[in-house]
Amino acid sequence: MASAALTASHHPACYPSEKAGALRYFRAALKKVAASPSGSDAAALAGVIAPHIDFRVSLAAHAAAFRPLLEAPLAECYLILGVGHRSPLEWNLDARDYETPLGRATCERELVKQLAPSSCFGPEPHEGEHSIEFPLLFLQAIHLLHRDPREVRFIPILCGGLHAYLEGYREWDDLDEFHALARALARLFATYPPGEKLRIIVSIDGCHMGPRFQHPFPVTEPLLQATETWENELWRVAAAGDARQFLGWMRAEGNDRYFDGVGALALLMAAGTFRFERTYYEQWFTSRDASVVTFSSGLVIPKNERAV
Repeated sequence: MASAALTASHHPACYPSEKAGALRYFRAALKKVAASPSGSDAAALAGVIAPHIDFRVSLAAHAAAFRPLLEAPLAECYLILGVGHRSPLEWNLDARDYETPLGRATCERELVKQLAPSSCFGPEPHEGEHSIEFPLLFLQAIHLLHRDPREVRFIPILCGGLHAYLEGYREWDDLDEFHALARALARLFATYPPGEKLRIIVSIDGCHMGPRFQHPFPVTEPLLQATETWENELWRVAAAGDARQFLGWMRAEGNDRYFDGVGALALLMAAGTFRFERTYYEQWFTSRDASVVTFSSGLVIPKNERAV
């Protein structure tokens, strides 16, 4: 039987295990990022796009993503769209709390259960899933830095890559679970308007290329440059907020670069009227295996609002 709460599992390797030390660690990272120009603008921010790369690779990328929330009013609830790295389900929800070195984060169980049928609940892949653990830590640190006694309340959704659609095995109208979950999220957004009661965290990474990811080629400098150009275009297409257009663009290549965030971005586009503004980009190239992982940070903004 599943335990009542999940337990953070990536410390002490990735971050301190002791509460005071962990809070210092995340506070120092956030303070290294310049403050947003206007705290009042931050109140209208629907959410952020954050990487889930190992903190030891780039803590700065995480801090760049979450710093706008340090100036924003604290939300009542956080919707975390992560990636199901070990999930056989395309969409996978969980209703357990989360214990980290910074305290207990409380799952909004009733809201979670309203979003999807029982077939979308698979507990094992949520255990040790860093795309949920890492954003929770930053959210808890932000609450503690605000000296707010409330626990972080959250809704976790692990998203797949919509591979069947990208590879041409299924069509837009056949994506029944995708459309149903998008409609359920739209109803959630109507009750908990993003930017007021709810903040959205899109916890994704970018491309994964090279021999480490079973590509039959090394990553070269020209390929790094071409990938940056490709991702610039990806975010330009995503900025329109049209899920079908975005997935069609991704389908044209078949996601051969293994961009790790297709489902999360598409679901959010289909569920609400948002635009995206990328604020940070990094390529983590390792010469020992000639492979690269890319990742971005950014803002999720209601289309009728200007950026922070």
